[in-house]
Amino acid sequence: MEQIAAVLEREGELLDILSFKLVETRLLLESGEHRFLARATREVERARRRTREADLVRAACVADLRRGTTLRTIATQVPEPWPGILRDHHERLTALVAEIELTAHRNADLARCGLDSLRLATVSRPVGGVDVATRTGDEELARLARGAAFETVLATAARLRMPDLLDFLR
Repeated sequence: MEQIAAVLEREGELLDILSFKLVETRLLLESGEHRFLARATREVERARRRTREADLVRAACVADLRRGTTLRTIATQVPEPWPGILRDHHERLTALVAEIELTAHRNADLARCGLDSLRLATVSRPVGGVDVATRTGDEELARLARGAAFETVLATAARLRMPDLLDFLR
């Protein structure tokens, strides 16, 4: 049980880091600091990979028990003091997963709004026979970079699914 508890502790730490990176990304989106979005999403991806690795370690650690075993089931089958310790891990991991899902969803919404605003800004409006949508090359590159950053946020949010962990926490 000590090994399982240590693995769950590590998984919780990594989920906390992932949550932190998602909050950083949300703050960048909300503040309009789009130039840092690519870096932030790389950090989210790195944190996501680490949580996936921890997920595999946990799955291997509990594989000896019984296929389809949940953390709640394990907690009911072990001697004291482990039930309480495992319930604490369950509560923490469940809260972190919910927070991650909520923040990722919010980030995706903000990125969609950013993309929509870019699309609206590219609609040309003739003023006195002149097309107002003409831009300098730098402005167009900046707009394309913002669009790519928003797309990256959306793609990263879509990859944050954790079905194995959710099954384990059921």
